[in-house]
Amino acid sequence: MWLSPPNSGRYPPSKKGNVRWASGNAKCITRKMAASSLTTSFPTIIILLLLSTSLIGSCSAQSGVRSAGVEPASSPTIAAADSSLAEILKNYDRNIRPNFGGPPVRVGLTMSIASIDSISEVNLDYTITVLLRQFWKDPRLAQPWLANKTRPMSLDGRLAEDLWVPDTFLTNAKEAFMHTVTTDNVLIRLYPDGSVIYGMRITAVAHCYMNLRKYPLDEQNCTLEFESYGYTTEDLQLYWMRGDESISGLQSVNEDMQTFQVGAYLTAERVAHYETGDYPRLIFSFNLIRLIPFFLLQTYFPAALIVMMSWVGFWISPYSEPARVSLGITTVLTMTTFITSARASVPRISYVKAIDVYLIICFLFSFGALIEYAIVNYTTLVRQKKETKRIPLTPLVVTDIQPSPVTPTGNDMQMVEVGNDVRDAPLATVSEADMDYENPSDAASTPSDDSGMGRQPFGNIRYRVRDRVRDTVKARTTQAGHRVRQTTSRVRRRVGKILDDECIIDRRSRYLFPIAFTLVNLVYWFTYIYVDMKDDKIERDF
Repeated sequence: MWLSPPNSGRYPPSKKGNVRWASGNAKCITRKMAASSLTTSFPTIIILLLLSTSLIGSCSAQSGVRSAGVEPASSPTIAAADSSLAEILKNYDRNIRPNFGGPPVRVGLTMSIASIDSISEVNLDYTITVLLRQFWKDPRLAQPWLANKTRPMSLDGRLAEDLWVPDTFLTNAKEAFMHTVTTDNVLIRLYPDGSVIYGMRITAVAHCYMNLRKYPLDEQNCTLEFESYGYTTEDLQLYWMRGDESISGLQSVNEDMQTFQVGAYLTAERVAHYETGDYPRLIFSFNLIRLIPFFLLQTYFPAALIVMMSWVGFWISPYSEPARVSLGITTVLTMTTFITSARASVPRISYVKAIDVYLIICFLFSFGALIEYAIVNYTTLVRQKKETKRIPLTPLVVTDIQPSPVTPTGNDMQMVEVGNDVRDAPLATVSEADMDYENPSDAASTPSDDSGMGRQPFGNIRYRVRDRVRDTVKARTTQAGHRVRQTTSRVRRRVGKILDDECIIDRRSRYLFPIAFTLVNLVYWFTYIYVDMKDDKIERDF
């Protein structure tokens, strides 16, 4: 709709004024239209503003992440690594060693000791668990797209099946295995320049030659030897990465071991000579020091106490045969049991061990205590027999009373009965054999003639004979009793002297046996602790 400009009629309408009016009129119309559209679409504008704000925030957040992180173009991606490894393995032959046709590949070793246990003197071996790591460089595995990176790529251990790895094996292992729980305990790390770290966890039962001459006061030298099975020194060289410092973990091993301690150790590089060539060999040698307190409590102290128990018999009377014999036999049998049990824990070797020497010493001292009592008992019996023969008892002498030549009459029967009583009376013992009974009838008067004038009355003779017999028997009985008492006293003195002599043997044994046992112990411990008993024939120069 067009509006006519206002005109008062005095001035004709000019072209310039019309244009100015038209422009002003258009501006007014525009303002009106904008106001009307603003009022009609205000909710729509609000929604548009909110959408624009959210879009601006997301863009700023993405730009912030990109600025804070690594540039995506310079960081390795899964796709890049996958394609790189696939490209490398596409033309890779694991059967050919690195530098084939050129210098030998150098393989360095380091090792962490996890545990050393089950050290057996019977089987001459020990069980060891190690974490073995091998280092070498394979130019075929170099990755140029990682040239500016120093951090290696940690790959799955199963990749080792597709790569060349050294054929290292344990020379002195009786049996060995690699741990596979929960997966194979293998690691592979790859550097940009082609350097490889190949690690594995191994448990092996390794042979250890032991010199048991000083057992259990010994120190054993054991080794763990690594060698290439198929590559000679012209193709492969083994070396310790950092010398003796290539071995770690021994401190924690010593804390777990109960009967041994790992002492000094060293590493060595040698060459093994076979008919098929010369092969590289690495040797880890270490000393195993046996801890003596276990054997002191298990063997040495009980054996010494048994020997001391055998000395108790020296304070027991020699005439208590059951007590002393049973004590001696018990100690001897116990020492025999100790010797048998000690031999069961070591191999059947031809030479004598230190523990055998000590147990034999204890056995001899226990057996010596039993022999000492046998000597005492035998000496007592022999000397008693000698004393019995040297002091015999005086023989018995029977005194016969001769009857009177006078024929007794009926009234004299009483005298005859007295004479019979005298003959039947107990006889006394005397020392002089030449003492004879004087016949009382000699003092009596004999008949001078047939008339009988010189004969004395027979009754007086009867009483005199009876009195003289009584006095003679009494005197001789008293003298014999005195001599018997003297003989008994001499025998008792001799027997007491014999008993004193036998007690002297026991009294001397009470301090001679302990002194001798102490001296033997001093010589024993000094010899086996401070004297070197290594045999040149069994020492191994590796």
